[in-house]
Amino acid sequence: MKRGLFVIVVLFLLLAGCAAKDEQTSGAMEEMTESHGHGDVKITKHFDESLTMLTDKNLFSLEMVIPAKQLSMGVNTVEIIVHHASGGDVPQAELTVTPWMPSMGHGVMQKPVVTERGGGLYSVDNVVLSMTGHWQLQVKVAKDDKEDTAVFNFPEVKAMGHEHAMMHAPPPKDLDYATMKMTANNAYNVMYKSIGGQIRINRIHSWELTINDAAGQPVNDAMVTVVGDMPEHGHGLPTQPEITKVGAGGLYRVDGMKFTMPGWWVVTVSIMVDGVHDSVSFNLNIL
Repeated sequence: MKRGLFVIVVLFLLLAGCAAKDEQTSGAMEEMTESHGHGDVKITKHFDESLTMLTDKNLFSLEMVIPAKQLSMGVNTVEIIVHHASGGDVPQAELTVTPWMPSMGHGVMQKPVVTERGGGLYSVDNVVLSMTGHWQLQVKVAKDDKEDTAVFNFPEVKAMGHEHAMMHAPPPKDLDYATMKMTANNAYNVMYKSIGGQIRINRIHSWELTINDAAGQPVNDAMVTVVGDMPEHGHGLPTQPEITKVGAGGLYRVDGMKFTMPGWWVVTVSIMVDGVHDSVSFNLNIL
């Protein structure tokens, strides 16, 4: 989380320079910014490892930065910098990002959350990729009476950093199988239980999540995402779990859980409340 915040700060400071109009600032930006294209249309690039693209009608220049360096199965965050194709920041735009899996013909149930940071910079959280394979991030930018789209392709999204060389490797001996844990940055306490008792292979079932904050108070208005991963085999759940708030008390129902193989599974619960994002992973031994 700290790393993501650092990336946002760096991006924001850099883009603040883009908005300055005086010659001294413009000269400094020329050293940091690479622009290429033809005529009055150009792609503006600030970072060596970023992905850049003109929108389909050449109205906007998009630059995508992935803080984790690459997308993986699970919950991701990206930063998108929007410029006019002729130059200049695009603040206060309506930006939508849609994950799409072309080979499967489907997207995702959970919508990414877009937050404007200023200077043409937009953070996109809760980018949920539910399985490995070829994914697209379809971006639409609307500003005033102009609207345009672009598609970023990611041909080989893999499972949460697990390499194929790990296939058939046994799980670590010191795995924690606790059903209640604090999230990685201690923002939330999360407990799960399977509704209906023991989890069985190849049966769709539901979970109940209880989420409290660090002070022990119920968290009732969270955006929750659940993603399953089988590290030994490099694949996840065949379903896309759907989360529903259940009254008060920090209770949430997760429908559509299905484990297709026996063995070690990792289920990651991501939580966002008022811009505060944190996550926790539970280990399961499915028999």
